[in-house]
Amino acid sequence: MQILIVCLNYAPEPSGTAPYTAGLAQGLLDLGHDVHVIAGIPHYPSWTNYTGFSGRRREDIVDGVPVTRLWHTIPSADGGPGLGRAVMELTFGLHTLLVGWGKPDLVLTVSPALISSGFALARARLGAGRPQTAIWVQDMYSTGLAELGSAGAVAAAAFKILERGVLGLADGVSVIHERFRRYVVQEVGVDGSKVVVNRNWAHLRTDPHGVDVRQMRATLAGDPDRPIALHAGNMGAKQGLENVVEAARLAQQQQSDVMFVLVGDGNQRARLEELGAGCANLTFAPALPDGEFRAALEAADVLLVNEKAGVKEMAVPSKLTSYFRVGRPVVAATSDDGSCADEVRAADAGPVIPAGDPALMLSTVEALVADPDGSRRYAESATRFAAANLSAASAISGFSAWLQGLVERRRAVTAPTLADSH
Repeated sequence: MQILIVCLNYAPEPSGTAPYTAGLAQGLLDLGHDVHVIAGIPHYPSWTNYTGFSGRRREDIVDGVPVTRLWHTIPSADGGPGLGRAVMELTFGLHTLLVGWGKPDLVLTVSPALISSGFALARARLGAGRPQTAIWVQDMYSTGLAELGSAGAVAAAAFKILERGVLGLADGVSVIHERFRRYVVQEVGVDGSKVVVNRNWAHLRTDPHGVDVRQMRATLAGDPDRPIALHAGNMGAKQGLENVVEAARLAQQQQSDVMFVLVGDGNQRARLEELGAGCANLTFAPALPDGEFRAALEAADVLLVNEKAGVKEMAVPSKLTSYFRVGRPVVAATSDDGSCADEVRAADAGPVIPAGDPALMLSTVEALVADPDGSRRYAESATRFAAANLSAASAISGFSAWLQGLVERRRAVTAPTLADSH
């Protein structure tokens, strides 16, 4: 099967959708499919052209997968989620219309980016050869706008209409969680018969590749014996990490030993560093390469997932797949009835506490540090959940079977009947 994947984000971006898209492309290649990727400039989560991409187009090979890179605008870090993001998607989407695609059996787009996915799906439906079309939805724009309060109700409603239109162009829609499926069908209005759930998977490698975890503890906390509460991944508006900064300030005021560590990058990092300036219980680390990232997670006593108050449905934090796999308890500061809380409870990975309560975050972390047996039970439950539900091989095989089914359905519809042959 010849598969074209059109995605704004791809490896070497270390977080967000890129690791999953790259993992899927490589997995499909390993399963014998002919895979080609059209992707944007590596820019996330720092919102900078950190690989020095130049020109309008570049051909790469990434872990055996041929990748066509296309130029697009990159918004400034503080403008990433707004108008600058829309312009970036528009410029990337327009360029996907101008580049050669070959003759794929199936075109798979990834949202985000929703706008450029619409361009690619429209081209696939209107072009010669009419390949099957699919979209892989990792988060929802309309819920994001509503839950983050970054736009009014009219804008959120407009994006729901856009989502309905773009997803309606696809022959198949894959979402990462059952709650997403309900929202896409019941709220957005997509035909439920073409929406399936394909979960994300734990994309961490199996070990920290020789990185000394105790040395990593010393690097992160200054003292390898000091308890560490670590948040990894994007530092954006959705994460509401001011809550973690305030928890660190409380820890300093109360002379707690807990060190809060924020690992990664994002459009809110500079602001968070400014808010946390001078706090002895807070430190920042950059986005780390694979082995060091794994070691950093293993170096923590507690792993944190934090969401802004009100965030419920817009996304399932991708960091959870990595968190569950490394075997550390998780504290989730999030809406009690949201997707993130559901996932942490399903894994029994640790306490779920209300968003925006730094005092409770600090006391919950301290309680876990003081209870090694309870922490170990949470950690063991999380790793069991990851083994049973987050296997990359199983997830990619299931995704492949779904894509193959879409293509076979098209072939069955277009194949000439016996009557047609006379």
